[in-house]
Amino acid sequence: MNTKSFLSGLFVGSTIVGAITLLTTPTTGKDLRTSCKESAIKVQKGFEQLAKDSQTASIQLKTTAKVGKETFETVGEEVKGSINNWKEDVEPALNQLKKDIEALQKNVEQSRKAID
Repeated sequence: MNTKSFLSGLFVGSTIVGAITLLTTPTTGKDLRTSCKESAIKVQKGFEQLAKDSQTASIQLKTTAKVGKETFETVGEEVKGSINNWKEDVEPALNQLKKDIEALQKNVEQSRKAID
């Protein structure tokens, strides 16, 4: 196939299709241009709104992460404090239980010696 004839055919075909499209379009060129401009403006506004929403979401995500981190730190400190308080409250009872067990062991040993 000859390149020159191919390009000529492509040009002629495109011209014919363009002319048919213009003749069969249900709106006038002015209306079509206006419609295209309005659509382009809507798309542009949509992208601008998307950018604003994305920025707002990013700020909210950062704020939420910061608040979450602070909350977890606070809760962690409170849990540590509660555990330490519990240990302090339980320690005297544990010491008393140890003394009682030692006393029972001495009594058992004395009872064995007395039986033997």
